[in-house]
Amino acid sequence: MSFPILTPPTLQNGANVPLNFQQGTVPNMMEGLTDYMQNLSFTQIVKTVVGFEVLETPTTTQFFGLFMPFSPRELSLLPEGQRAWSWIHLYTLLPLTLQVDDVVTFPQLSNKQTRVMYRNDYALYSYIEYKLVQDWVGSGP
Repeated sequence: MSFPILTPPTLQNGANVPLNFQQGTVPNMMEGLTDYMQNLSFTQIVKTVVGFEVLETPTTTQFFGLFMPFSPRELSLLPEGQRAWSWIHLYTLLPLTLQVDDVVTFPQLSNKQTRVMYRNDYALYSYIEYKLVQDWVGSGP
């Protein structure tokens, strides 16, 4: 009776495997996040120059998203003077027209001016993250 020679499988280093190498290797966050998401909207003032004058046009955008406050750990990592500011995460399934340093208002946040401070594109995980802070300066729309 002869037994086949078993060779151990070769190990592949995870650092050499891209995130989108195989379907199913990256967790699909859309399924978990959509349970918490709701219809949201924001108003952005679009500024254009026409005839040497600045025209400000309010544009309202509807989207599906989720607001979430910063955790105490995230706040402790901020510089000391910024810890008391109102920081908020915004998660969306589709990229919005928001860019870093845009000032917008959200009816869900009492129409207070909010500035986009950071944008993370997690397209492989099926969502976009924005970090927002209440705009105390009063600039923008």
